[in-house]
Amino acid sequence: MGLNVGDVVVLNYTVSVVEEGVERVVDTTDENVARSTGIYDPNKRYGGVVVVYGRSSLLEAVEETLASMSVGERREIIAPPEKAYGPRREDLVVRVPVKQLQRLNIRPRVGEEVEVGGRRGVITRVTERFAYIDLNHPLAGKTLKIVLELVSKAETPADKARLLASRHLGLDPSSVDASYDEAEKMVTVKLPASILGLLDLEARLRAIAADIYDAIKPKRLVYTIEVEYPEEFKREETEATPQTQEGASQELNREQ
Repeated sequence: MGLNVGDVVVLNYTVSVVEEGVERVVDTTDENVARSTGIYDPNKRYGGVVVVYGRSSLLEAVEETLASMSVGERREIIAPPEKAYGPRREDLVVRVPVKQLQRLNIRPRVGEEVEVGGRRGVITRVTERFAYIDLNHPLAGKTLKIVLELVSKAETPADKARLLASRHLGLDPSSVDASYDEAEKMVTVKLPASILGLLDLEARLRAIAADIYDAIKPKRLVYTIEVEYPEEFKREETEATPQTQEGASQELNREQ
């Protein structure tokens, strides 16, 4: 069957570096694999990732493989550097004066991550006067083994909206709900209260709106956020209400 450009899909993957016949897992969506290989990150959300086929930044080897995959299918591929993160380039190892880093409050030590010209790099060598920063991707020049699974594909406008929203908000798709009114050409996306703590919430909502328009072409998009109060909160509010009203009356009386 394969995929078409614009299809919204959920993928599982495990990526390993292959060096001298030895495989080392460097990234995965499977929490059990992450724990068993020692790369578990408690700050990472494990589980399937949402991508828009043909429009997301996928490795060339992955995009080529997905073109002929069916939902539920699992494949193992070997991606040479030219179809992964490219060859390692010596011209991307730059020399920066140690004093310049110190003026920026950056510790010039091997292994320190820094930003140079808008690109992230790692200090690989430090001399008395200079620090050498490698701006290559950490996996540049590496051959990768990728276990890829096409978990699901959104078939309805509502499902597309739900997956796209979860993608930009970093949420499990099951925590987002969505509906589509065909007559009104309106998408409604119901979001959990947890997103209210995101500092860049407005930018994320704009990104969701752009993706939903590209995928569905609706006339309207409505966001709703559901806040559920705990019983303790309701009880405290109920008890405080008479006192609050009495206080307000007294304030009004003093102004009269």
